[in-house]
Order: sequence, then structure tokens, then C-alpha cells
Amino acid sequence: MQVDISDLANYFSRVNFNVIDVMKWMVPPGQKRFGVFTPPYSGLLFPLRGRVRMYFDGVPYEMEPGEIVYAGPDLPLDKEVLGETELELMVIHYEVSNNDKGFPGGLPHYQLSSSYSIRLIDLLSRLFYISAKRDTVSVQQTKALFLEIWKEIVVCAVNRRGDKGQELVAQAVEYINYYYMEPLSVPDLANRYGLNSKQFAYLFKKFMGMGPNEYLIGCRVRRARELLRTTACSVAEVSLCVGYSDPYYFSKLFKKRTGVCPIHCRTCQGKNLK
Repeated sequence: MQVDISDLANYFSRVNFNVIDVMKWMVPPGQKRFGVFTPPYSGLLFPLRGRVRMYFDGVPYEMEPGEIVYAGPDLPLDKEVLGETELELMVIHYEVSNNDKGFPGGLPHYQLSSSYSIRLIDLLSRLFYISAKRDTVSVQQTKALFLEIWKEIVVCAVNRRGDKGQELVAQAVEYINYYYMEPLSVPDLANRYGLNSKQFAYLFKKFMGMGPNEYLIGCRVRRARELLRTTACSVAEVSLCVGYSDPYYFSKLFKKRTGVCPIHCRTCQGKNLK
């Protein structure tokens, strides 16, 4: 199960909660433990080093640094440390005053994909030491740090989505470069990558400096210019080759982009070759 990190951060910013304890576990590689239960409190698990697979009520979560898991109270728990690296895991137990299960809807467990952050590690370390003091000042500091941790988790998640967005746009550019002659549209391209048109256009412009339609037109015009200069194809044939069934529309678009008509582009090229 996964939930939206921003929604979860907003949730904690408006509810009354108490941090019960902050624990750090060091577990050797290969260790397994089955048939136990989570404590009677909600918990957030942060792997700092190594990999672990945990089963909450039979549902598996494979975790490594950058992956965060929420587990509700009194859940059946099985766990095994994966690989050959010692597991370092930090757990924050907390309770919400209205007895909420940890998120609107009361999900018993879910996973949050953030990313590795030195600042997040530093905030978790500070929380670990301050929460152990158990005085009035430290209780307030613990709450403030807990909310600061959520802010950092949101920042990390946004950065991670940005990296994925850049990779997605790179794939879209490669696809357009290869299939520019096909009847491509922004909705079709967006749907190909699981986005709506606005999301896709936003990401494309963010990483390419222009919208997807503008890039597609540029790609087609460059190819058309190349065909006009290197082949004997007619303007109508070139128009079809680059994805435009209407040669008059193509000619108008070509002139707008290059400053010359397609036929004039060929004439200029012929003069340059003499």
C-alpha cells in the first residue's frame, strides 16, 4: 500500500500527536525473526543502512535507505535482513490524541518512497538523542523535529519525482525522434507515460525548455529540410514523410519556422551546390 506523502505531512501538521519513543536497531546480516507483533503504537520505520524485508500482517515490504514504512499497532510481524550488510534501522513510535490509526482512512500499513538525504539522517539522529531526555523542553523539541522530518521527506519525494520526470521526458524525446512521422498528439504521448496532458506538457517544458508540440514540429521541420535538400521528393511527398497529410498546411508551417517556402529551400540548396 502507498499513500501521498504531501497529504500525510499535512495530516501531521494539523493533528495533536505525541512521540512515544525513538529507537535505533542494529541487526546483523541474515538474521530472521518470525511470529512477533508490532508494539501497541503506530510506528514509522527508516532504514539507514542495509536492506530488510518485513511482512506486516502477511504483506511484504522490501526496504532500503530512502524507503519509509508505516506500521500500525499490534500487527503480526515477520522480518529478515537481506544481503551481507548490517541493518541499521530507526523507528519512531507515536500516537495521535484522537486515536487515529496514523492516516485518514486508518490504513494498517503503507510504504512511502522518498530518497536518501543527509539532512534527513541528521534530523533523525537529533530526534533520537533529544527524545531520550524526557523533560518538558525536549518533548516540545521532539514534536518540532518530527514535523521538520516530514517537511524533509516531502522535499526528498519531490526531488525523486523530478529525477523520474527527467527520465520520462528523455524517453518521450527519444520516442518523438523515432516516430515523428506518425500522427502524434500530446494526449496520446501523455497517456503513454501514465500522465494527463497538463502534467506531461509541464514536465516536458521544464526539462526541454519548450512544449512537446513545439519540439515535435521542430523535429519534423528539420527532417523535411533534410529531405528537400537531399532527395527529389515533391513537397507533397515530403509533407507525408514527416507526418502532415495536408501539403498546404505543411508549407505554411515550414515557412513560419524557417522563413522560406519548402520549394524555395530546395532552390536555394540547388544554387549552393553549383
